[in-house]
Amino acid sequence: MSTGDTTVARRTGIDWRRAEFILTLLAFLGFITLAIKITTAYSGLPAHPLFVHVPVILIPTAVVAALVFMARPNWFGRYGIALCLVSIVAMSSIFLTMQAGAALNGELHLQGEAATLISEHSQAAHILAIVFTAFTAVLILAFAAYRISGGMPTGLGIIDGPLGSRSMFNALRVLLVILAIAAGFFTFRTGDLGAKAVWAGKLQAATRPAAP
Repeated sequence: MSTGDTTVARRTGIDWRRAEFILTLLAFLGFITLAIKITTAYSGLPAHPLFVHVPVILIPTAVVAALVFMARPNWFGRYGIALCLVSIVAMSSIFLTMQAGAALNGELHLQGEAATLISEHSQAAHILAIVFTAFTAVLILAFAAYRISGGMPTGLGIIDGPLGSRSMFNALRVLLVILAIAAGFFTFRTGDLGAKAVWAGKLQAATRPAAP
């Protein structure tokens, strides 16, 4: 085989070091946090109020960046890897925060309005987890489609075929925008219900009669 043939063979081979493959692997590894239950941070403080800052910051950042990049695809190609990494970390932080929140709820023994709000807060968090997981998956697919349809195939036919057309990339762009808006909404709703539950819990504690 000539040198030219060898070069072509290398170009048409599958490069498993491609960003698309690595990001997919990291996304799957992100589900490890589903099994991690950290209830306290330091000095016995509940972990949930600390962990919640991570998704509260990273989810809006990923959502806004995704909306901007879908309007400016060239930026998506330049900064897409960083955005996917932020989204994966945000997704993992949701799982970790939910586990810590469930543990905290079990220790508070809230009643009445506070308990109802906490239940609604938990339900909204579960929906957010599902929506943002879908957002992260579509984001990685859209990044792969942008590169593959732009003339950078991975060499793996099962991926290059479906993601190789520009129409597929445009369809993923639309879906990503929808998921970004949904993720933004449920982030706000989850946080709003959590804040109301905390306030209701404080009022409940303040009005509780003192023990004799």
